[in-house]
Amino acid sequence: MSSSSSDGEYSGGDRGCHVSRRSVTRALGRELEGEPRRRIPPKIIPADDRYAAILDCATYALANTDVRYDRTMAHGLGRLRKGVSATFGRDAEWDGTPALGVFEFLSRFVKAGDDNDVSEGRALYLLPEFTKGDLKRELYTIMPSLQGGRSGEVSSYLELINWLLRKYADEQSLSDQDALFHGAAQEADETESEYYVRIRGLRRLCGYIHTEGQMKSRYMQGLGWEVRADVREHNTPNMPMDLLVQYAQRKGDVCRRRHQEQKDEEDRRAEARRVRRAARPVPRKSATAAVAAPPQVGEAPQGPS
Repeated sequence: MSSSSSDGEYSGGDRGCHVSRRSVTRALGRELEGEPRRRIPPKIIPADDRYAAILDCATYALANTDVRYDRTMAHGLGRLRKGVSATFGRDAEWDGTPALGVFEFLSRFVKAGDDNDVSEGRALYLLPEFTKGDLKRELYTIMPSLQGGRSGEVSSYLELINWLLRKYADEQSLSDQDALFHGAAQEADETESEYYVRIRGLRRLCGYIHTEGQMKSRYMQGLGWEVRADVREHNTPNMPMDLLVQYAQRKGDVCRRRHQEQKDEEDRRAEARRVRRAARPVPRKSATAAVAAPPQVGEAPQGPS
């Protein structure tokens, strides 16, 4: 049982240890001062509000916001990396290209981190492990050293996210990519499935700012005219995108087979005409006898030479 006395002393139970209340307060103060606090870096303010969320580092915050990390925790980082790799993808390291691939990279890391309860303190040192090439080398030059020899340009996970966004997520490039998405259309030598893969890649580079509904609408608008009406009629609000693409592909295959049959028929007819022309008899040239012109009046006829 513990108690406190009026003279500022703290009695620590039956053992009779007396500690000054002021000493306890100072100790707690030092502990609180040494406790790292989570800080949110200044936001990137884009000119277009549509890009505000994907350019905000807080969008990529982890569920575990504990920012503590020191050398005593480093021994478990390798084991944690294996768990995160299973979700992130073992061969999915990013090298900084394409630049707008930063959105997919961060989204995948956040999902993998939350699935494995990665804290933001550990994520600061774990994220570079999923990069490669020049990007990985550059990240290690801006990060703080656990041995305390280098403070680093960034000191927290969210600061690292902000650094990546500022370096790779150029707003003008994002706007250009957005325009490509809205202007996408199926090309002549492209199947419906190939067109879907291409437009899905454009959406990914835009940071997934387009909803599934917008994705479906853009896909149907860009389809070839022969299948567009059928696909729109077949579509329902709740139809999954993959089923719609499968239906469009079947319709497209029917059109391509019909075109191929028409082309084959035209080629067959052209060949038949060529064969008929080649089989026609060549008209003979008529031999004409040489006829001597009659002699003029007063002119002696030519004799044998």
